[in-house]
Amino acid sequence: MNGELTALAIVVGTPLLAAVICWVSLMITMRETTGELKHWLTPDNLIKGIAIIFVIVAVLALGVLKILDGNVIATILSGVIGYTLGTTFRRGKELD
Repeated sequence: MNGELTALAIVVGTPLLAAVICWVSLMITMRETTGELKHWLTPDNLIKGIAIIFVIVAVLALGVLKILDGNVIATILSGVIGYTLGTTFRRGKELD
C-alpha cells in the first residue's frame, strides 16, 4: 500500500473502530442495567450521533486524499462542532 492509502485507512478506520467499541460497550452496559441508557439512546439521538460520525470521517478522508483544503476542512469541522454544541439531545419521553 502506498502512503496515501495507509493514511486513509487510519483516518477512516480509527473513528469507525471507536464507534464500534462505544456501541458494543453501550450494549453490554444496557444488558446489565435496568435500562437507564434507553432514556438517552433514543432514535433521534442515535441518528444525530451517526450523522456526526459520518461527516467527520468523510471530511477527514477527503482531507487525506487532498481533495479538500485545510481551510475548508476547518470550516466543516467547526460547523459540526457548533451543531453538536448547539443541539439539545432529547431525553426519552420527558420532552414530548
